[in-house]
Amino acid sequence: MTGLYDAIAVPFGWLLGQFYNLLGNYLVAIAVFALLVKIVLLPSAISQQKSSAKQARLQPKLRRIQERYKGDKDAQRKIQEEQQALYQREGFNPMNQGCLPLLIQFPIIIGLYGAVYKPLTYCLHIGESTITKLTELVNAYLEASGSKVVTGRAVEISVIDYLDKIWNSALESGIGEKVLQSIKLFGDKEFKIFGLQLSSNPSFKEANLLLLIPILSFLTSMASSLVSYIRSKRTNPNQANNATMGCMTFGMPLFSLYFVTLFPAAIGIYWIINNVYSFIQVLLVGRIYSPEKVIAKTMVEETIQRRSKEANTKLIAAKKAQE
Repeated sequence: MTGLYDAIAVPFGWLLGQFYNLLGNYLVAIAVFALLVKIVLLPSAISQQKSSAKQARLQPKLRRIQERYKGDKDAQRKIQEEQQALYQREGFNPMNQGCLPLLIQFPIIIGLYGAVYKPLTYCLHIGESTITKLTELVNAYLEASGSKVVTGRAVEISVIDYLDKIWNSALESGIGEKVLQSIKLFGDKEFKIFGLQLSSNPSFKEANLLLLIPILSFLTSMASSLVSYIRSKRTNPNQANNATMGCMTFGMPLFSLYFVTLFPAAIGIYWIINNVYSFIQVLLVGRIYSPEKVIAKTMVEETIQRRSKEANTKLIAAKKAQE
């Protein structure tokens, strides 16, 4: 699994590093990274909005199908068959109403997760041999002080955390002071929020300012979910009132509250920024591609196609009559 994390992290780490080098601020780099992800996923959001509008338009036809077979002993099968036939005629795919954008988010989170744990590699562009040497010095210090050595994904973070303790040893081992100064500056200036390391996990067991991250994650997620729920209830009451919709609306913010405690604070900040972008996107996409506008446009297009087909049929009939 570690290999998968590292493989996915490479392009995301490179991209995050480019934004950091360009903007000179780690949190701003994460915000721009989140914005880019949202822009990439925008066509999917628009497609979902249009699909929602089309489903609202199909509701009267779906209700008539259900009424037609009410009381029939084989009603469920017949309803499903007619619904599928209706979807096929209308070019509607109910799968577009799923959680694809949410599922796409997870490999992005995994990639960013790996990138956050490697700031020396992706942001400071320090060579692997130097990082290995620094890691060995950190572990030597931890062993000497009776603490547990650091292995796995957290080794680069440990260098930032214990840099002051190994400074002299690093200089003696041949690591340049310029490299050490760049790591110190990054750790003191860029890799902190509220005076706490972005590598730390927010925890409800510890009363510190990092608790604001899961709380803000919950509130921003709830805001976006409520707007989506209200819009769905207005355009498609039947869908909005089902248990699945309610679970998604109120379950996702609760999941968000817990989710960000599993990862470093930098991931939680990304999640909050992403939620804010999602809230703005829901408002904008809902306004530009409102169900009323989408349905009206679809009806106009269908009318044009029908009249064009009728005109072609009449023209063909006229030509045959002349022959």
